[in-house]
Amino acid sequence: MVSPWSSLTGTWGAGVVDVSAISGLTSSLKATSDIAKAMLGIRDELLIREKAIELNAQVMTAQSAALAAQAAQAELVERVRELEKQVVDLEDWEREKGRYQLTEIATCVFAYATKPGMENGEPSHRICAGCYQDGRKSILQGIRRTKNWTRLEFLVCHACKAEIVSASHKISMDSASVHASGRSRTIW
Repeated sequence: MVSPWSSLTGTWGAGVVDVSAISGLTSSLKATSDIAKAMLGIRDELLIREKAIELNAQVMTAQSAALAAQAAQAELVERVRELEKQVVDLEDWEREKGRYQLTEIATCVFAYATKPGMENGEPSHRICAGCYQDGRKSILQGIRRTKNWTRLEFLVCHACKAEIVSASHKISMDSASVHASGRSRTIW
């Protein structure tokens, strides 16, 4: 049987190990070990790079989620602000509409008029019933028109454009007077 160390024996006889051969073997094994360590280092470096890329992706996902949550929170804060304003407006309207009562201003013609003692320094006035129901105050304005020898008195809502005939009077030829005012003629 041949010993694995037989090639390492020198010229000095059996059992003598050639130091230069051992030194070469040791150098080869050390180089192999260094290459293996370097390969592990390269592998570890690649793994670290991969993990760093994954970590950056997770950080970016977390930042996107945080920005989305922040935007959603800002929208909710704005919505709360809008709702709080609506509550204040409704409370103000409830107080304001408590100053008025539904009154018949002509036969089967209704508007809201200020309650006695609730004028709050304003002259007594009427507001549009339709606008009142829609939650807004629109003071009715009085106008007069003449049509077919009838003088009509209207209350007009400038918000919803409603016109309410509050009175009509027939004009006789004997009592009619004609007034010229600029471009139009009005008969009263």
